[in-house]
Amino acid sequence: MRNLPSPLRLRPTALAATLMLSLPVQAQQAPSSPAETRDKKELPQVVVTATRTATDLLKTPVSVTALKADDLVRDNVKEMMDLTGMVPNLQLGLSNGDSGVLAAIRGVTSTNFTEIGDPAVGIHIDGIYSPRPQGSLALMFDLDQVEVLRGAQGTLFGRNSTAGVVNIIPAKPDFKSNYGWVSAQLGNYKGRQLRAVHNQSLGENFALRAALMVDKRDSYIEQEQDLRDRGVKLPTPDGKGRFTPDGKPDSDQRLNRKVGPSEAYGNSDQWAARLTARWAISKTLEWTGGFEHYQNSGAGDVGLKDCEMAAGTRWACGPKGQWHAIINVPGKIDMSIDTLRSNLVWKLDERTELGYKLAYAVQQRAQNHDDDGGQSWLDSEVDVMQPWGNWGRQHALDRASYTLDSRYKSWVHELQLKQQARNWRYVAGAFLLDEKNQINFAQDMLVEAPYGMPYGQFYAQPDRRIASRGLFAQGDLQLADRLTGTAGIRFSRDKRSDNGGISAGLWDAGTPWYYNGKHTPPCVPGLCTPHNGSDLSLAMGPFAGLGVYPSPVVNSYSKSWSKTTYRLGLQYDLSKTDMVFASLATGYRPGGFGDKFDTCGGGTCVDGGSKKYSFLDYGPETTRNIEIGYKGRHYGNKLELSATYFNTQYKGMHVTGMTAVGQKKLDRTCADWEPACDVVNAWKTENIGDAKIQGLELEFKLLPWAGGNLSGYLSWLDAKVKSYPTYDDSWMCGYRKDFGAPECAPVYMGSDPSKRGRRILDVTGHQLPYAPKTSFALNYAHELGLGDYRLTPSIGMRYQSRMYFSVRNLDNDKIGDYQKAYTNWNASLRIAPASEDWSVELWGTNLSNNIVKNWMGQGLAGGYTFNSYNPPRMYGLRATFNY
Repeated sequence: MRNLPSPLRLRPTALAATLMLSLPVQAQQAPSSPAETRDKKELPQVVVTATRTATDLLKTPVSVTALKADDLVRDNVKEMMDLTGMVPNLQLGLSNGDSGVLAAIRGVTSTNFTEIGDPAVGIHIDGIYSPRPQGSLALMFDLDQVEVLRGAQGTLFGRNSTAGVVNIIPAKPDFKSNYGWVSAQLGNYKGRQLRAVHNQSLGENFALRAALMVDKRDSYIEQEQDLRDRGVKLPTPDGKGRFTPDGKPDSDQRLNRKVGPSEAYGNSDQWAARLTARWAISKTLEWTGGFEHYQNSGAGDVGLKDCEMAAGTRWACGPKGQWHAIINVPGKIDMSIDTLRSNLVWKLDERTELGYKLAYAVQQRAQNHDDDGGQSWLDSEVDVMQPWGNWGRQHALDRASYTLDSRYKSWVHELQLKQQARNWRYVAGAFLLDEKNQINFAQDMLVEAPYGMPYGQFYAQPDRRIASRGLFAQGDLQLADRLTGTAGIRFSRDKRSDNGGISAGLWDAGTPWYYNGKHTPPCVPGLCTPHNGSDLSLAMGPFAGLGVYPSPVVNSYSKSWSKTTYRLGLQYDLSKTDMVFASLATGYRPGGFGDKFDTCGGGTCVDGGSKKYSFLDYGPETTRNIEIGYKGRHYGNKLELSATYFNTQYKGMHVTGMTAVGQKKLDRTCADWEPACDVVNAWKTENIGDAKIQGLELEFKLLPWAGGNLSGYLSWLDAKVKSYPTYDDSWMCGYRKDFGAPECAPVYMGSDPSKRGRRILDVTGHQLPYAPKTSFALNYAHELGLGDYRLTPSIGMRYQSRMYFSVRNLDNDKIGDYQKAYTNWNASLRIAPASEDWSVELWGTNLSNNIVKNWMGQGLAGGYTFNSYNPPRMYGLRATFNY
């Protein structure tokens, strides 16, 4: 029997060699010299940790993309959101109200960013699981590389993942020498960025590495202070009605103030620092540990109307265009993340290694967010206020959400045992996660039907806990000459509990409870009119605390789930430089529950009962992924090529949104325009059905000629719904006929409680959200010699076909639920001396200035869409000094 391929063969016995089982490549070998970098005659080997051992990327039988530090800096990547377009079938979006990153891989994603949600894409820092999606916003600086694993990861990585894993690997301290670098950057929108790194060797067995990054930038959004005064619309003899301005703003003025570009939504004001120590305690024992602090003091992002789609309609944007918002609640984020990490590696003998990873993180966040983003009904659409109230369109929209305070604490432990011989190797271990989360969160809806008074909710959650346990093992065995088999298994158990949480408030504007006795609505004969924005004070609503809110409900509940997942694989070496592989892997994401909710809607259910409470439970989701792939080097290692076909069965998909949960008795008949007014809805996550996903991913790197470097990818993705029997087609129903779109399905009023009140649409065969059918990228860089200097221009383009944001797949140019196809261009021009003592680089991203949506919603006040966006064109100048 022939020996296993080189990644599986036992290394020499010295510590520096044996630690290659677990340490990233930067800790294993010295950086290339400038001459080696300049005179490339073959592509360098890339080492990844995708199988929990250090292996050659092109000998690793999984779908993984590795992005080196230089690539990330060149494209001005400073947080995970900036990876959009750099990896096949990776899509990233932003949840504005809670600063959560929406990550999707191959159409598998999560839409719940709260303290009770779990991401479908697992985020890891140096191989250690990071449970909160907000943590992925932390600045990506001083990295060795970023690895993106696609497909179910149900054996080796962290908690388990149905979509894939993003592993962010920081650079490690170097024993060999003292060095460092400082980089300063200026950009448009008054962008200023500083990056600094210093490595200090304190002998042959101890080193420190300090890194700092500061990023500040003005907003690209022109934020206008909302002082609009329209007043309620009262009856007139001609029936058209008249507005009643009184010199006072209609919207809430408690936090309203004029802000400049440096404080407006869309700005950047964040910094991070990391100190890492590395200690070779003995020839067989090594420890790496460090502390990292991240602070975000920016304004966050806000939803905006799609001006291109609204053009030519009565909701068209004004002359200020796309990047404009009228705001009465200025954005504020105060988020910090403090993290301690430790990694201890003990070489038990020449073949065996024991490792223990630990991470302790504390994330704290307070946030104010303007949920309406300045939306307002047109004058002609505001309904006349009658003495009996107004069930339709008010004179103002005024909605906001407030994370008053939150604190998420997590402990992550992972123990790994690794062993290998000539013909086999394995990794086995245990994983433990404990999370304790606390949050006080409120939502305001301040001018609502029928009387234009406020309503809202307050969620006081002092003790929400998540516990996850896992046992895993995965091994490789040489089965025959050139043939290696892989088998892995993992048992996971997850528990979630809510201890003494309180949800309070009413989704009812029929009484003035919100005012807390501090304001009495003004009245004229026969009619009480709504408040003005200046009538509200900090003694009302969320700023006065939980005690203001009526109908408190105590949430104390717990539930657990367990699952066994596995991986099977075969790898066949065609030669020393190429191979084919096949694998079958499964992944799992646990179920969950929401806040205790009265499914009778505070009244009497149709069966005569009342106060029927539910925690709105939902079950796990699973994926099963088959892959067949090829990886290899050609033409004297000048070409690297990988190709993977995948087929994924996606079951029990988690979708979060407003969902019918019950039916109540009413003392009135539902009007024709609201046939389901007796249906009780709640914000919840549910398992909505199954999907089939298949596709092809091609990646390549090529040295076509002296000084040239070409790379790119091509992906085809076919992600289709197999079943979704309860899909509610409630998108823009009042406007579809106006824009020539198919009308909404009729409201189901039958006896099936899972469908009642929904506009049931058959979406079988529709494309999943965040799953464009085709995408590709090409990047080219060329190094030119100019005497003692090197000039390196580079250019990159990324294309993506139409991408939907829901399974509705509405193809309408005014109210469609999609991001149209687009092509982005990035470029840079770098000059440096042969010594590489310094460099200056001119860079630009999104040079085509595309306006790209990463999340979509329907407008609150008419026939338009209201969305989150990627930044517009960015460019700047960067200078770096090495010492």
